[in-house]
Amino acid sequence: LPNIRYCKTYFLVLLLQPKTLPIKKIVLNMKPFFFKSLACLALFMPLQMLAQRHLQDSTFQLRDVVISTTRIPEVKQNAAASVTIIGHQQLEAVSKVAPDMSTLLGLLAPGMALSSNTTSSRSQTLRGRSALVLIDGIPQSTPLRSTDRDIRTIDVAAIDHIEIVKGSTALYGNGAIGGLINIITKKNSSAETLAGQTAIAGSTYNFFSQSKGQGYRLSQQLYGKLDNFDYLVSGTFGRTGSSIDGDGQFISPRYGLGDTYTSNALVTLGYQLSPKNRLELMYNFYRSLQDTPLIPQGGKYLISPAIGIIGNRDPQAVDEGTRYNHNGYLKFTSKQIFAHTDLEASVFGSSLYTIFDFRRANPTQPRWEETSGQSAIKDRKLGLRAQFNTRLVFSEQAFTHILYGYDYLFNKTAQPLVDGRYWMPWLTSNTHAPFIQTKTTLFQWLNVKIGARYDAINVHVPDYQVLRNRLSDPLIDVKGGHLNYNNLSFNAGLSFNKYRAFQPFVAYSQGFSIFDLGRTLRAAKADVLAHIATEPVKTNNYELGVYSVPCSWLKLNASFFYTYAKLGSDLKIDHGFWVVNRSPQIVYGMELEADAQILPNLKAGANFSWFEGKLKSNGTSWNQYMSNVSIPAAKLSLYAQYQPIKHTYLQLQYLHTGKRHRFSPDASGNYAEGEGIVNRINLLNFTAGVDVKQWNFALGVSNLLNYTYYTPSSMLMARNAEYAHADGRNITFTATFKY
Repeated sequence: LPNIRYCKTYFLVLLLQPKTLPIKKIVLNMKPFFFKSLACLALFMPLQMLAQRHLQDSTFQLRDVVISTTRIPEVKQNAAASVTIIGHQQLEAVSKVAPDMSTLLGLLAPGMALSSNTTSSRSQTLRGRSALVLIDGIPQSTPLRSTDRDIRTIDVAAIDHIEIVKGSTALYGNGAIGGLINIITKKNSSAETLAGQTAIAGSTYNFFSQSKGQGYRLSQQLYGKLDNFDYLVSGTFGRTGSSIDGDGQFISPRYGLGDTYTSNALVTLGYQLSPKNRLELMYNFYRSLQDTPLIPQGGKYLISPAIGIIGNRDPQAVDEGTRYNHNGYLKFTSKQIFAHTDLEASVFGSSLYTIFDFRRANPTQPRWEETSGQSAIKDRKLGLRAQFNTRLVFSEQAFTHILYGYDYLFNKTAQPLVDGRYWMPWLTSNTHAPFIQTKTTLFQWLNVKIGARYDAINVHVPDYQVLRNRLSDPLIDVKGGHLNYNNLSFNAGLSFNKYRAFQPFVAYSQGFSIFDLGRTLRAAKADVLAHIATEPVKTNNYELGVYSVPCSWLKLNASFFYTYAKLGSDLKIDHGFWVVNRSPQIVYGMELEADAQILPNLKAGANFSWFEGKLKSNGTSWNQYMSNVSIPAAKLSLYAQYQPIKHTYLQLQYLHTGKRHRFSPDASGNYAEGEGIVNRINLLNFTAGVDVKQWNFALGVSNLLNYTYYTPSSMLMARNAEYAHADGRNITFTATFKY
């Protein structure tokens, strides 16, 4: 590249001043590398000239991105935090290969564990801890009783971009001890009265015609603007085929993504009341249900995979999955509502109903009074949010943003069985949370952020009877009451942005979580609420990082973090059931990222994340590793995006995960659940596309080499029933018409 740049400069000078230069002398001085440079130039100049002609058409340019999840809109380099933005174009390209949200985030987000290739995201942590998932700021996580489904609550076709703020934070309250994942839905961006796009896709597992591996997706969007009114309406419906591994074998349908019907509807309406005032309404509906001809057949851990076989399911069983997830908000924004102050006020709500897999009665590990059954989770939320953003300008060299406001959230959650019994009764919580966040900029390159949030949470637990595992177990009638949590969280950060090549930041933040309270209550051993361990998890996160733009075509960033929790949230297995390990925890690690615009039509990049977690089980030293459920193996991702000619693109992604073997088997040679051996994975995905007038045609191939491997979650769980392969080569063709 230095030779290419030198040659370009040399020939430009020759063209501009051919008569005044001693050409012979210059050529002689350049003799050591002249011919090598000329050869490089001859090779690359046609490609560069072609790319430069179509520079305005490239979708791969590096730009600074403004984020809103930090509640003060700002360029991410000024946020004093590690932030990953998955943009609209990147989402569109990768969704041609992986339309499932949990798969997509595992591929694209540094610090996030890979997808389990199932509906469950239990092991898909962010920096070793749970993340708070939001849709346009509406919480999808259910802290009163976790669904492990909060990532799969919306279809990718309805998403504009995703903002991920990593590290403990209390910006949105309860739950973000690993970070925030804010999914921003699509909104109209067209000045036309009516515009839209129609997309149809078909997929197949390696063209196995004898299988039921074919799937399809249909998507329709309409959007536009009429005077002061704008709108976007989007609908998506799809079905996946039966999941097949690299050997052509059906994968176990337990919590499976195969044979799944998914539908999503999004409506966004906006009205500009005046140049400064706007009203906006959003509603999104999501459904994902499995209807499969397969039944699971258990494998043998470390020997053979769990598979799917054609068969009839138990007549008591119903389709598992999310029957509905409703989300909506009504938002009012006002610029300059009073001197130097903007207002944003909204009321929002959500309603969720998800059903888990059917469990036959098991005499060796009975549950639900020794009967078969299916559990479900129902969750309701209603909230309001009001925040003011005041700007104080002291001089050109000093100004401050002060964000202050109030959040309220009503949450109601239960875990019933499909037959009507309750494993966990209806819990209700009311949360009141005033907050303040300041950001002061000095000299236009030094940013100082300080903030605090006070959460007052009152959880009402009714009187209830614990649903016994065995009929011979004693009855436990728990006397209900109120659980009160009061938490004050601080955050502080400093970012230095004078030099684009060196933009360091240092940050401290606190987070807290009423971690899966219902899991504790449903297995209560005491009959008085005060005797049940329900303390919240509080985390302290320290981070040092740097963003760097050493030249116009290269972006780098690195971060190093350390998080401490006096009471842990790691899951451990106890008599066949997951319970919370309250031992103190530390998590520490690093993330590295690079993006390079090598040529105007060629972009490449890489990211690497590694972290470790330990427990203080003996009260004195960090003598035990955290479970693989929380801590994944190291992850390396490489990608290249290339635009060979106008209106075409090619993208190749390589993913590697390392090995994590931290635990030993017991005397019988068996590993505890969550402590299995996680082996290395190497994966290639490929996407290609071409635009023909108003049409776009795209080909996506996941697992390009048809690599047969076990998913990380199946390896770490060390359960025969969950020891399953991942998907083999899957080929998807998508046609999109825009108008």
